[in-house]
Amino acid sequence: MNGLCAFKFWCYKVLPLVYDDSLSYYEVLCKVVEYINNLIEQDKIFGDEINAIKSDIDTIQKWIDNFDTSYAEKIIADSIATMIFVEISDAGYIMYYIPESWNEIVFNTTGIDIMIPDTDYGRLVLSY
Repeated sequence: MNGLCAFKFWCYKVLPLVYDDSLSYYEVLCKVVEYINNLIEQDKIFGDEINAIKSDIDTIQKWIDNFDTSYAEKIIADSIATMIFVEISDAGYIMYYIPESWNEIVFNTTGIDIMIPDTDYGRLVLSY
């Protein structure tokens, strides 16, 4: 593709013998040569753009190959260690999965575990 070069053909504009909308074969040939030469120039531009994209893809591939996942793993581990997961059992009970690092916090509910006046039954209470 890089070996394409322009046609070596010279066309000179001449006055037509008959003044109408038709073109002579020579004028059509001149227009075709001009169009093909423009296509060849555009092909060279596309080739340069494709090579630039290939180099960008190589750079991204090197970045992916050398990506350090330890930072992302640390963020995920820290986030999960501070989250409470809530699930509803098959029997219809709400179950809380609490991180082990929260051992100084006591989880209770109002109603059965702790009787708090003027409160509704079943609210979650965190005591620390």
